Amino acid sequence: MLRTTRIAAALGVFFVMLASGLLVGMPVRAAEPYEWTIAVYGDADNNLEGAWDKYTDPMLKLVPASDDVKIVSLLDRFSTMTAEIIEYSYGESTAVATYPEKNLGDPSTLTWFIQEVAGKYPSNKLAVIMWDHGGGWWGVCWDDTDHDYLTLPEFSAGVSNAGVYIDVLGFDACMMAGIEVVYDSYLTGLVGMMVASEQLVPYNGFPYDLMFTPLASDPLMTKEEVADSMVYGWQMYYGNKGTVDLSAIDVSVIGRVVQNEFLTWVDAMDANLDMYLDDYLKAYKKSEMVKGWYIVDMAQFAMRLQMDRDITDAALKAATSALVSAIDLGVNAQSGGGKTPLAGMTLWFGIDGEYANYGLDYSMLSFAVDTGWYDFMSGVNGY
Repeated sequence: MLRTTRIAAALGVFFVMLASGLLVGMPVRAAEPYEWTIAVYGDADNNLEGAWDKYTDPMLKLVPASDDVKIVSLLDRFSTMTAEIIEYSYGESTAVATYPEKNLGDPSTLTWFIQEVAGKYPSNKLAVIMWDHGGGWWGVCWDDTDHDYLTLPEFSAGVSNAGVYIDVLGFDACMMAGIEVVYDSYLTGLVGMMVASEQLVPYNGFPYDLMFTPLASDPLMTKEEVADSMVYGWQMYYGNKGTVDLSAIDVSVIGRVVQNEFLTWVDAMDANLDMYLDDYLKAYKKSEMVKGWYIVDMAQFAMRLQMDRDITDAALKAATSALVSAIDLGVNAQSGGGKTPLAGMTLWFGIDGEYANYGLDYSMLSFAVDTGWYDFMSGVNGY
C-alpha cells in the first residue's frame, strides 16, 4: 500500500543533502569496473522521438558525473535509419558508436544491448531502463520503422538470453507495473528490483536527474535503495497525482507471493465463482486503473471484495487479506494515485470483448498458466 511516511522521511533527507551540497560531490574511483552502470534502452522509433530530445536527454545530462557510475543509452530514432550508443558525462551526451537501423522490438536486440553494456561498461551493479510506450502484459517498445514490438514473452526471452543480472529493471513506459510482468521477470532469475507505473507515464518520462543524483553521490547504494530513490525522485517531480504513479517492487518477493498467496486466493475466488460472480464484476468496475485496458489495482480490487457485505465466505476473505499483506511486503516504495491508496501492481481482468480479443494471447503468459488466472477469467466469461 502507500508508504507515505517512508517516502516523506527519505525526501526530507534528500532535500537536506541538496541544500548542503552533498549531492554535488563526485567520489573518484579510477579503475573499472564501475560500481553501477545505468543503461537506457531508448526506443524513440515512433511518436516519442521528440520526448527524448526535449526531456530524457537533458535530464540524463543533469545527473552529476561520477567515476563510479556510468550512464549509457541505445537510441533508435524514427527520423533516421541508424542507431547509436550514447555515453553521458559532465553534462554532455556523446555518440560513441553508430549502427544501421536496429529493430528494438526484436528480443535479440535487447539481448545484444544488455551483453554489449556488460562487456564494454562492466560494473558491480546494473540498472536497465526500458524507454518507450508500454502496454503492461501486452508488451513494450514499439518500433514503428520495423513494425514490431516486444511481447512480454519476447522481453523475458531477451533478458534470459543475455544472461546478465539486472539489479534494477526500470520501465519508462506506461502500465508496466503488472503482476504478470513482475512474475515473468522473476522467472528469468536475472532481475532484482523493478521500477514501473501501474498507470500512465507522462510525455516527460522519468526525471532521471532527480532519480539518480543520490546514486552519483553514493555509488555504494544497494539495488533496493536505488529503486526507492527512483520513486522519491518521481514524487519530487510529479507529486501525488491521480493518473500517474510509480512503484519499486522486489521481484523475488512478489515471485514467491505469486506461487503461494496468489494461488490460494485464485482457488478461493474460483470456488465461489458461481455465488459471487456479480460481486467480482462490480469490484472490477470500481477498481479499473486505466479505462479501456481492463487492469485493476490489486489493493483496490481486494478492498472492494473485503467491503462487500454479500461476500461472506471466510476462506475467500482470509485469502484476500493474506494476498494484500504479502504484496505489501514486496512493494518497497510507491508514489502517486492521488487520494486512492494503490498496491503498486495491477492485474488483468479481461471480460467480454477484451477476453474475446486478447484472452488467447494472455493464455500464452507464464503467469496465466502457472496461477490458473486465465482459467478463472475463462470461467468469469462463461467458458
